[in-house]
Amino acid sequence: MSRSRILLCACLALAGALPAAAQQERLALTHVTIVDVDSGGLRADHTVLIDGNRITWTGPAAQARIPVGARVVDAPGRYVIPGLWDMHVHTSREGRARHFWPLFLAHGVTGVREMGSYLDTLQYWRAEARRPGAVAPHIVFSSPMLDGVPPNWRHGYGVADSAAAATAVDSMRALGFDFLKVYNRLSREAYYSIARQARLRGMTFAGHVPWSITTAEASDAGQRSIEHVSDPFFLECIPGGPQALAAFLAARTSGAPADSVQAALGRLRAVSAIDPDPAACRGLHDRLARNGTWLTPTLTQLRGARAEPRFADDPRMRFVPTALAQRWREGVRPQTDDDRRIQQLQARAVGIAHAAGVRMLAGTDASDEPFVYAGSTLHEEMWLLVEMAGLTPLEALRTATLNPALYLDAADSMGSVRAGRMADLVVLNANPLEDIHNTMRIHAVVANGRLIDGPERERLLAGAAEEAARAGTSAPARQED
Repeated sequence: MSRSRILLCACLALAGALPAAAQQERLALTHVTIVDVDSGGLRADHTVLIDGNRITWTGPAAQARIPVGARVVDAPGRYVIPGLWDMHVHTSREGRARHFWPLFLAHGVTGVREMGSYLDTLQYWRAEARRPGAVAPHIVFSSPMLDGVPPNWRHGYGVADSAAAATAVDSMRALGFDFLKVYNRLSREAYYSIARQARLRGMTFAGHVPWSITTAEASDAGQRSIEHVSDPFFLECIPGGPQALAAFLAARTSGAPADSVQAALGRLRAVSAIDPDPAACRGLHDRLARNGTWLTPTLTQLRGARAEPRFADDPRMRFVPTALAQRWREGVRPQTDDDRRIQQLQARAVGIAHAAGVRMLAGTDASDEPFVYAGSTLHEEMWLLVEMAGLTPLEALRTATLNPALYLDAADSMGSVRAGRMADLVVLNANPLEDIHNTMRIHAVVANGRLIDGPERERLLAGAAEEAARAGTSAPARQED
């Protein structure tokens, strides 16, 4: 078993730990329809038995032998799906975990992939998530983002050369992080050193494609996932797109005159308005599929960056600290035709990649990104994958259930409703395969074996709103992750 697999098993066993009494509760969900995300089929009138934090049995309701003392949730007409995973979040800054974690659970997000923060806050919140009694989702933790010198953001970990990069990998491994995050300013030398050392130490690495290399090179080097469908991934499907991006980056980083940089930016914007051509990126997509490189599109994050005025009236703003909510509101403006076109083209690029066999993960970039809400926005991400990128409801549902399990090499522990899997489930009032919007019609959640029914969900939501209100009136400086 690889080190990354061992760390993942430990994470799933410990993160989101609940009091012993809650963990040992026996549950029976009776007369439900199980959504089989593997096959896409439905298993009607079934019962799911849970003991502690594991599913012990599933089968026809008529054959169920419900243990004495089990808590029975009779749910005819309702649908059970695996617990959802948001595969790109940042919970570990400004105390946001205090209101993020309950929001995740209340919306059926029973697991998240933490994509980086300050070293000390990552360590603090990792310990908090594993504390007995913590109400937290399962969390797979990245290292701080490994970046060039100086790093893009204050919470980045700058590595200047090959030796520093190898040392950083060893340090992050010793500190127990589940994987490494790579970022924009890494030099080629440092990036390839991270790739070699990670392979040597049995660690995976994921993140942005640094400006010094191409997407194809990142895939060939073993980068496990690529985050966001914006530049450079989107431009790969546009004839002349990669060249326009390279010219802009060269102008910006070489100290060229401001008018030269602006001219390069203008050419890049012009190219970005061209329709993606599947033929232009077929070779790259075939390579990503062959190498097993995943894509986390974060379409909702891209949408929030071009927010319309109506977004400012969203009732979920009560879950956002006051000063941050004000900053979001100040950033809204009427959407232009260019805004809408860019969103459509980026979504189309996701659909092209998916059709070519590139595997997808649902992620939102929940942090301080405008109008991205912990928990509920993951559902919107699935909706956009259907409505804009052309995935089927089943394919979109897999990006937040089965695919995270496959990505994390944990399909024997999570990602489907079967005996032996973790007891992480969402009970829905309607069939998500008929309409993906039904994922938000939540009747109840089971998180690590604990039943979160309607009243408990309301308590979690109320607590999250209170924590957000307590978070203060000083908004953090915007940080792009």
